[in-house]
Amino acid sequence: MRTEKNIYYKLALNRLREKGYIIQSITCDGRRGLMKDLFNTPVQMCQFHMIAIVMRKLRKKHQSSAGKELKIITKTITESTKNEFYLRLHTWYLKHEIFLKERSEKANEKGYFPYKHRNIRGAYASLKWYMNYLFSFEKYTEINIEKTTNRIEGLFKHLKRQLNNHNGLTKKHKIMFIKDFLNKKSC
Repeated sequence: MRTEKNIYYKLALNRLREKGYIIQSITCDGRRGLMKDLFNTPVQMCQFHMIAIVMRKLRKKHQSSAGKELKIITKTITESTKNEFYLRLHTWYLKHEIFLKERSEKANEKGYFPYKHRNIRGAYASLKWYMNYLFSFEKYTEINIEKTTNRIEGLFKHLKRQLNNHNGLTKKHKIMFIKDFLNKKSC
């Protein structure tokens, strides 16, 4: 697949369901549209992908104390409970609320005065938006949901390496190879 689109995931999930598979949970890297449409299937946002999203929004050497503190808080996701993490995040927000609401003195072409600290606001908004998905593993302890996509990404990396070693396979033989590979890994 050259591009990842939500429709491809939905089609694949529907095919699996039609074949009788029961999907207990999904750990993904943050496909917003897909997360809403999973028909009562628990969804876990990969915690490492969440950290990466926030770090991309905040520069490497962020200047403001609000940005620096948000980076530190974000890095605690993997060892925090939902309540601990969101208590820290809410405390951070209350401390920096006025800073986050600062607007530019210059209006843009539409006459709107944009917020000054868009990247920090965006990082915070991402953490808030994914709140219901970042700690699903706590809510559904009985099905042992993975917190990250590391295991599956490692499996696919190994599969791609194996396929590259056998790059002369026809499409039919590639499919057989993949099925055999996955069957061996599931045992």
